[in-house]
Formats: sequence, C-alpha cells, structure tokens
Amino acid sequence: MNIHLIPDETLDDELYTRVLSLLQAVPGVNNFYPTGRGKLILTEAIKKEQEIADKDSFEKQLFEYSMPELNMPKASFSGRTWSFPHTRKAMRWRDLFSHVEEFRVEYGVPEKEFAILLTPTANLKNWFALLDEEKPFNGFIHTDEWEHFIPCDPAFPIAFEVVALSLQKYIFENYSQILERTHEQAIGCVSDLCMKKSEIILKMRTADVCANCMERLEQSLSLPEIHHALAVMESLRVKMLFAQNFRQSSPPSKLQIRRNGRMYLSDYGNLEIKMPTLEKTLYILFLKHPEGIYISSLSEYRQELYEIYARLSNRGLMEDMRKRIDDMTNVLRDLTSVKISRIKKAFTDALGIALAEHYIIQGENAERKSIRLDRKLVENLVC
Repeated sequence: MNIHLIPDETLDDELYTRVLSLLQAVPGVNNFYPTGRGKLILTEAIKKEQEIADKDSFEKQLFEYSMPELNMPKASFSGRTWSFPHTRKAMRWRDLFSHVEEFRVEYGVPEKEFAILLTPTANLKNWFALLDEEKPFNGFIHTDEWEHFIPCDPAFPIAFEVVALSLQKYIFENYSQILERTHEQAIGCVSDLCMKKSEIILKMRTADVCANCMERLEQSLSLPEIHHALAVMESLRVKMLFAQNFRQSSPPSKLQIRRNGRMYLSDYGNLEIKMPTLEKTLYILFLKHPEGIYISSLSEYRQELYEIYARLSNRGLMEDMRKRIDDMTNVLRDLTSVKISRIKKAFTDALGIALAEHYIIQGENAERKSIRLDRKLVENLVC
C-alpha cells in the first residue's frame, strides 16, 4: 500500500512531522509519503459555522447517508475545558472529499494509492476519520480535539487512524457495510466503530484485527502488507503505553545511538527519541562523562563537542558548526539551559516523567549536571 498524507495548511507542522515519523519508523512494504510539494487549502466560503449548544450535543455523532440516522454518544470530556455554546468551523464530507480529489489530480497521486487529508477542520457529522464511498482511496482524519479522549500526544491516534483507514478500505465496500460489519461494542479490533472516541484507547492497546476482518483483508492484500500494517499499529501501541505512563514501573531500556546519530530505546519497541543535531551533540557529551559537567565549564569541552557534532552532521561548513558550538557554550548567552530543556522535553514527551528521569540531564544549579542512566545500557555510542 502507498499512502500519501496531505496536510491542511492550518495543520501544525510539528504534529504533521510527528505523525509521518511514527508511521515511517517501522520498515516494511507499505509506504507513507509526505506530499512534499504543497498543502491543501480548504475553501473558507464552504466552511460552516457549527454551533454546539451543550456538552451532550458535542458528544453526538451523526450518520445519515442513505440510511436511518444514528445518534450515538461520541465521547466523554477530559482535558481542554470548553464553555457552551461553542462555535467551530466544519465542512460537509462531500466538500472534504472533493478537495482531496482535486489535490490528488493536481499533484499526480496515482489512482490506486491512498490520499488522506489531515485537517483540524471538523466535519458536520462529527466523525473522526472516513474514506470516500465513491472514491475509497480518498479520505480525511480530523486532527483536533483528541485531548478530550485520550491522554497522550495526538500524533499517536492520528497515525493509528491512518493505518486503520487503509485497512478498512479492504474490509468494507460501502457505508452500509460499516454499519453491518463494524463492532459497535469495542473489542480491540481495527474495525471497532468507536462511536465513543475514548474507545480508541482499547483499539490502540490491542492493535489487533479480529478473525473475520482478517479473513476479508487476506482476500485483497498480501501477507507482507498486512503484517507491516499490524507491525506499525503494534509500534504505536507500545509507544502510546509509555507515553500514557502505563509502564512507569518498567526498568530503563537500552539506549542505542546509531552511526547516523538517531537514538532508539531498543527495549521499548525501538522507540525513537528525536531532537536536533546540536541537542544530540550536547546529550552525547554528557553520556560520555558520567561524572557530570559544570555548565559554567562547558567551554572546556568545545573540542570534544566539535568532534561529536562533525560525526553527527553530514552537511554544513565546519566554521558554521563551530559557531553553533561556541554560541551554546558561551556562559553569557545561557543557551545550554535551553538545549537541556529541549532534551528533557524529547524524553518526557515520549516516556512520561517517571521513566524519563533515567535519561535526562539533571542537577542542581551551580552543581555538576549528569545523566543517571547506567552506561552499560548505552549501545553504539557515537564518540
């Protein structure tokens, strides 16, 4: 399967990058492509002002496509607090799908490859994700409001929905079959209807496909395609569990630093910890010095930082690299504290606070700062 992710122009760039990275982290036969050339601009004139009168109205999900209307609970609130009545921008399904098709034609996305729009704009029927019945390789995923339903980075459920939609294309032939074959009561299958959006937690904790749905998939997809899709969902499941603090009592994982500088926690489902090259350079310096380093004396380690940076970065002039290192180690500019904060955020976002304590750079002001992790757990350290 080839799946092209189309960003709405209003979609947060970092969220889009995180979703794409999660999907591309597991090698396999399926391909997840960025558009690389443009963003989709939804026509403002056809967006509707949708007023949500109260909490109950927000929790209703409507389905009325040539069949009886269903009014079912959407989810329960948590996280962001809204006051009612609340007004938001929303669009018809048909208008969303038309925009996706126009984008497909303009940028030459092949007919039998998926084009899935990631958009913060809601849809009038209040659905979370859907494929076009007429052109089922086109679809959309609503990227906003996830914090109400699942306590983790929204990139996890959005990425999961990308895989789920692509599999559902081969399970359901039309909207009628969605009602007939989906599991109204969530059982932890990719075909759970999840009218209650909070039920996606069960769906993600199992990352599974039931026997009936698997039989339908095997009629249309190759086993390598199915296995890769399941592997991506399993990867998302493991990463979400750690991000939600479900496994904070787990022992620390090995930290693997590959030659290209990418960092993985190999015992946590090869969870990748992402940060810019300069932050990685600083982090590796601290890994190399378990005794700790005074921030005030960081300039004494410049040569070592130059060498690490040069190994991690395969582009740019050495003079530019040196300037970045010099700026970071300049006590008067205090850039090091900013870098340490970003490193901490990279680990806490991925692991939660408790597990991240093993990996972050920490120490009292004016004291040595160090990383607690046992260096026996560090593999392939770039040095």
